[in-house]
Amino acid sequence: MSSPFSRLGFQFQLHFQFNSRYFCNSSIDDPLMFIKYVRYQCELGFNNLQFPLNLFNQMMSLVHRPSIVDFNRLLAAMLRLKRLQPHSTVISLYSHLDLSGIRPDLHSMCILANCYCRLGRVDFGYSFLGKSLKLGYPFESNLVFFTTLINGFVQNDRLPDAVKLLDVAVVKLGIQPSIVTYGTMVKGLCRTGDNERALHLLRQMNSDPEGCKPNLIIYTTLIDSLCKHKLVTEALKLFSIMKTEGIKPDVFTYTSLIRGMLNLGRKGEASEMLGEMVQSNAAPDVTTYSMLIDMHCKEGMVDEAVAILPIMIKRGLSPDVVTYSALLDGYCSCGQMDKARDLMDLM
Repeated sequence: MSSPFSRLGFQFQLHFQFNSRYFCNSSIDDPLMFIKYVRYQCELGFNNLQFPLNLFNQMMSLVHRPSIVDFNRLLAAMLRLKRLQPHSTVISLYSHLDLSGIRPDLHSMCILANCYCRLGRVDFGYSFLGKSLKLGYPFESNLVFFTTLINGFVQNDRLPDAVKLLDVAVVKLGIQPSIVTYGTMVKGLCRTGDNERALHLLRQMNSDPEGCKPNLIIYTTLIDSLCKHKLVTEALKLFSIMKTEGIKPDVFTYTSLIRGMLNLGRKGEASEMLGEMVQSNAAPDVTTYSMLIDMHCKEGMVDEAVAILPIMIKRGLSPDVVTYSALLDGYCSCGQMDKARDLMDLM
């Protein structure tokens, strides 16, 4: 069994042997060592597109080219550079592979479908699903495809198409959606304010004895959406069901409920919910404290709001611009302009 030091030495050897010359077009003396180096770099990730592009070109220059698996690994690593929008580049590289006789596999087609969805061309992504079926891949292996396409429809504000595709996957093809698939759908429905359909999807998950059950993220997403639409009573019912299912609420769940109650003027219930939050060891975060400070300031209770600041700091939380803005508003509303100026200086 190799020690951590021997592994570190191997990594250094790879880095020393290849990193100093990946920009040049010299021949590669040890192709196997080079492929290990590429895999290692894919695990580390990249900071720019030029480095993986050079690695791709060197892989293509080998006499015995790597399998599609290693190319998938490299191109998937490139996709993690979302800020650089590499999707068109990845599509172009796959086209180059295809023309060179390296055929895409199921993983390749999933990556391509994701790229097209990110570019707003879900129809092109959809075509790869048909291609995978024609190539004989079983329906069960296409779950990633369905999740990718559903997410593409959601991201491109085509919720009806996403719902139809989910129905096709579940009802007609018998594919059991994953928690990621359901989470994508619930998030999309809540984003458009379709809480009724999102709740129907939740009930569908709970009623299926063999399917995956909703998790904390799905419940919290729904509770937050209901509270934002002033449906706090419905959110509390869902909150109760969640706890009955043995799912422990977190700080985001409690914060959504407290915000919803405060927006409806239900301050007593908000205080009770805060007490439950503390007792359950779900420590309030900056957002929670900022909401409480804002609530006190709007009630003209600025001194009580200011008293919350040392509690925050004692818990290791630093007030942010939202916190200070709420206090500034409170001071100005009460005509305490000197204290408002002092607070600005402190900020």
